[in-house]
Amino acid sequence: MTGGTRQAPLLASFIVLGLFASACSSGSTSTLPVNKTSTSSQVSTTTAPIRLGRPREIEVSPLYSQGVARIDGGWVFSGTFTIARVDENLRVRRIVNFPIPKAWAAKGYNHVGDIDVVGNVIYAPFEQPNYALGHQVTARFDLSTLAFIDAATMPQHENSFVTVDPATMTLYSMDHFDGNALLRYEMTGKHTWRPLAPLRMNRTVRRVQGADIAKGAIWLSTDDGRKGIYRVDLATGTTRFVGSMGHLGTGNEGEGIDATQLPSGLLHTIVIAGTIAPVLLQHFQTT
Repeated sequence: MTGGTRQAPLLASFIVLGLFASACSSGSTSTLPVNKTSTSSQVSTTTAPIRLGRPREIEVSPLYSQGVARIDGGWVFSGTFTIARVDENLRVRRIVNFPIPKAWAAKGYNHVGDIDVVGNVIYAPFEQPNYALGHQVTARFDLSTLAFIDAATMPQHENSFVTVDPATMTLYSMDHFDGNALLRYEMTGKHTWRPLAPLRMNRTVRRVQGADIAKGAIWLSTDDGRKGIYRVDLATGTTRFVGSMGHLGTGNEGEGIDATQLPSGLLHTIVIAGTIAPVLLQHFQTT
């Protein structure tokens, strides 16, 4: 996703086009109300070990190489230069290439990371590569039209993912790809997110590329040596390794994650499987 990870080979043509083409996203600045009626993500915590079954894997478009979020009747995927909404059979219903508006692209933002969806809003991290600047951007898009709504600058160095707790509308991210704390923000007005005290974890997790909230926890996906999935307890910060996405070795990448209980499983991840390789949507049952 970021932090030196390889982009899918078929995205190379998008990089070239991106130098000459203007962004295809809408420039609308209309603001949707924040949805505060979603089902609570807070449940009682557990100390029981969690294990992953073998994943069911489905090849998806190489454009969908960064993130995934579940919606009613389908999915939203993000790629470095793409946001797409698809149906249950992965048929494209709407797609926007170069979704970063020109005004933000002119400031160096050139990467969309792992997304989240709450209500009718897509939350998308924009990232610029000069991490020393200490600021990145989180944007919002309309789920129905994929039109750009607004964006806000966040005081953090890197921005591989954003995830939003639907119970509290607290937004989570990380300052660096490696870390032992999750940043938290609350929305205080149009284009404005106020930093809250971070959620401290009891261990460092490296090369975090995606996150999602479900069942009282934040589930992290990584591009570390194990292509790991980790569970972070929302109440205590207790962090556990749950299992591996597989596809270990040079050239493979762990990317984004969604946590939604479906017949196919609870955890749904994106993996780039090799140097000339497919992008895979994985579905994991948990025990």
